[in-house]
Amino acid sequence: MAVVVLYVLMIGFVGVGASILWREWKQCRCDQKQKEFLQILFVLLVVGLFTRYININQLPGLQIDEAMSGYDTWALAKYGTDSALNSWPIYLIGYGTGPSAFYTYLSLPFVKILGLSLVSTRLAMVCLSSITILIVMWTLLRLNLSKKLTLSIFFMLIISPWHMLISRFGLDANVAPHLLLVALCLVLVGMNESGKKQTIFYSVAICLIGLTSYAYLATWYFLPLFLLFLLGYFLKNRYLNKMQIVILMVVLIVTIIPIVIFAYVQYVGQETITIFGVTFAKMIGSQSEGQTILFKDDIWGAFLGNLQRILGFLLSGRDGLIFSSIHGFGFMYNLAGLLLACLGWIKMRKEKSPFSQLTIGWFVCSLPLLLIIVPVVHHWNVVMFPLIIMMGYGLASLHSIENKTIFRNSIAFFSVLFVLYVYTYNVVYKEEQQDSTYMAPVTLEETLKVGNEKKLENIYIERSSLKQLQDLTFIFIRFYDPISPESYQASRDTPYDKNSNMTYRYYGKYVFLDENEATKTDQTSIGYLYHKGTDLSKKTFLKDFAVYENADFLLFYKE
Repeated sequence: MAVVVLYVLMIGFVGVGASILWREWKQCRCDQKQKEFLQILFVLLVVGLFTRYININQLPGLQIDEAMSGYDTWALAKYGTDSALNSWPIYLIGYGTGPSAFYTYLSLPFVKILGLSLVSTRLAMVCLSSITILIVMWTLLRLNLSKKLTLSIFFMLIISPWHMLISRFGLDANVAPHLLLVALCLVLVGMNESGKKQTIFYSVAICLIGLTSYAYLATWYFLPLFLLFLLGYFLKNRYLNKMQIVILMVVLIVTIIPIVIFAYVQYVGQETITIFGVTFAKMIGSQSEGQTILFKDDIWGAFLGNLQRILGFLLSGRDGLIFSSIHGFGFMYNLAGLLLACLGWIKMRKEKSPFSQLTIGWFVCSLPLLLIIVPVVHHWNVVMFPLIIMMGYGLASLHSIENKTIFRNSIAFFSVLFVLYVYTYNVVYKEEQQDSTYMAPVTLEETLKVGNEKKLENIYIERSSLKQLQDLTFIFIRFYDPISPESYQASRDTPYDKNSNMTYRYYGKYVFLDENEATKTDQTSIGYLYHKGTDLSKKTFLKDFAVYENADFLLFYKE
């Protein structure tokens, strides 16, 4: 059912995009170039949506953070509490330091209706991505930019390796950049409106910007600078009247009040508080300490080390995480994309339109964050859309060169790169995208279902036989075979312990074994789960067990 909903939504978004373009088509009358321009936009839209939706029920495999927040989504939808037994939290306890809860609430309706699955967990993300693509297309048309610039920016968005990847799984960090881009679009469109309509556009935009503070903790370092920049820019250019300033301040304050209370609990308060059923949980640890260099003993040495990593990151485009980037392509086609972004920067500096100035402001406000945060792709999410826009400007600048073949050849070059990227992602790195350190394949769910069908009372899992993180194996198991938050807490290694929300050895009926750990072999109604390829020659006791086998796992069981 969830897969059917997935493709119905894809077709629906294509239909919405077609209706936007059809309105433009009716206005262009006999202008053949305008019609060809709209046809190209439609083709790009279809390609963009198709590559973000296809096989999302299998590829990538279940990502570990996605599994963590996905279970909490299911728990809130079914029981009204998260895994830590907090009711409707502003921020999830999760690992003890998060993840953020914003994406959980976005995906909650899908999980509530369709149940917990890989697809239902991802529907909110792919919908947010689709809505963003449509709003960008609509905004570019409303701004009356040149056809070449509009096509270049939209083309770069559609073929972006980073955006294709983040659209395909439900990671909390991937929400904030979409909210910021939609906010930018609303601001730009609002500039061309007046009166109440303009105020509405600005109010929704400032609300979305405020909501990014709920979406990912790293944005806390970026938002104050960005908000000050926006205020200064609008006051300097007299884009706001006094009433609008008051209204926008009120909207922003109301939007961020809950997250301010949450921050107070973390840094001033001593314990978790609940207000009207909403929980402001005291985190067990600090997410900031793991993400930034600000809490290092040798902060100057950490800063220099970070600069070295940033340089390597920019040149290679890789951060070592398979769910973030693909070898050979990076997050922006490596040096090819970096060169385009540099050309775009030069063109935007000369143009000085509101679009270019706001994008540059967004980019510059992101730089302090990039200098202090550990350079991995999802930590850099906040700067990615400005880079894509800069790449679009850079591509369009090639059209102004006398030799027009440079522009056409560049389009062809990046089109080929995109085709190769899609092939590499779906074929070459398919197995690693599904079954690796941070990813678990859907075949794990199939295996656990067999254990439930056989009504096994205990299933032993030798964690060293799996490819996933050995200390956190339970997170994947919990997603594919969820139990109530109360049962989860009761079955943990340290039941109901407030100093931890994790477990290592016990989860429900599952027992996680160390390598070659001895177990009782005379029990009935038990199972042993191993990854295929595990050396089982010394486990002679398994000869008396029946076995279920699929592409990745073996489940030995005795009913």
